[in-house]
Amino acid sequence: MRKEYFSEPAVFFDQDGTLSCWRWVDIDEVKKEGYFRSVLPHDNVITASGILTLMGCAVGTYGAAWLEDGHSVDDKDYWMDMHAPHIPKKNRIYVPCGSEKAAFFEEKTGRRITPSDILIDDNSDVLRSWESYGGTGIKVRTPENGRYGTWTGYSFVYDTRPQLIAEYILYIQKLRSLTSKGAQMASGM
Repeated sequence: MRKEYFSEPAVFFDQDGTLSCWRWVDIDEVKKEGYFRSVLPHDNVITASGILTLMGCAVGTYGAAWLEDGHSVDDKDYWMDMHAPHIPKKNRIYVPCGSEKAAFFEEKTGRRITPSDILIDDNSDVLRSWESYGGTGIKVRTPENGRYGTWTGYSFVYDTRPQLIAEYILYIQKLRSLTSKGAQMASGM
């Protein structure tokens, strides 16, 4: 049975490297209990997600976790409760590590991704996949990513003022919604 959340377009923030700082450490360190509780927040991105929530935008997180280890989701939820409590647990989607985020979303929600579904992530490959399913990707540029210039779509720098980040995201969502409606009208749908 699928859950009845995010039936309408929403803005999703990846957690690792987007809401929180990514640390280049050995994967065994990342898998340790408590690791995700200790990462530092990207305060401006978190505040922007809160502004979007206050503006009535559907906001959630969408990131990978080791679902079978018994602690990764709890650690990530603890971190979210401490740093971004405005995003409730019901709005946090955890994808099994190694799974395709976009395909998992459609399976989990029972609906197709639309151009108004925004994914904000630090990983260009994940964003390209999200867009191949019909969504809109926005890359958050941090000191840890964006070094190769492979992402040419929408982006913002993590330490931009939160109000500007929120306004930018809403502008893109509205633009993509209008573009999508225009394409539907042109095709006679």
